[in-house]
Amino acid sequence: MQSYRYPLFIRLTHLGLIIFGLSAFLTGEWAEEEALGYLVHAYLGLALTLFVLSRTMVGVVGPKALRFSSWLPITSQRFSLVIDDIKRIFHFELPQHEKHEGLSALVHAFGIALFLWMGLTGTVLYFIDDYEMSKIGEFVAEIHEVGESLIPLFLFLHIGAVVVHTLLGHPIWKRMLSFRKV
Repeated sequence: MQSYRYPLFIRLTHLGLIIFGLSAFLTGEWAEEEALGYLVHAYLGLALTLFVLSRTMVGVVGPKALRFSSWLPITSQRFSLVIDDIKRIFHFELPQHEKHEGLSALVHAFGIALFLWMGLTGTVLYFIDDYEMSKIGEFVAEIHEVGESLIPLFLFLHIGAVVVHTLLGHPIWKRMLSFRKV
């Protein structure tokens, strides 16, 4: 299989999602304990929002190969790849695709949607004055926490797949996180 290498913009965006997404997630509890924790968490979350919004914009109006319409499992043919990949996993076979296809596309779509959800709800909370007192703020805080509970699932699926691929001799992470000239 020829190895596809993602464009630099996408690799840098992915790196930003990793750094700011994980940092914001890991500082979430600290945000509830003290003012400094809240500020650190909020600013990490706002930075995450910029990265996920930029990836979303590329996914909507960017180059055709990077648009969501070219890889999201929203057609019957693409969704059947998801089902095929799940069947392969149950037969202890490793699904391999050149780009986001099949189960990989579903997991990536889940991740982008999840971090977009977290970024947008967190941004709303940041800009609502005294959000704990308003009904809208309470609602947004609750749905922000729902997203928070889904992040470990996404990390397990995404990082787990990368680890399994790497252990089986297919270091797919290099397509996204290698910044050396190939």
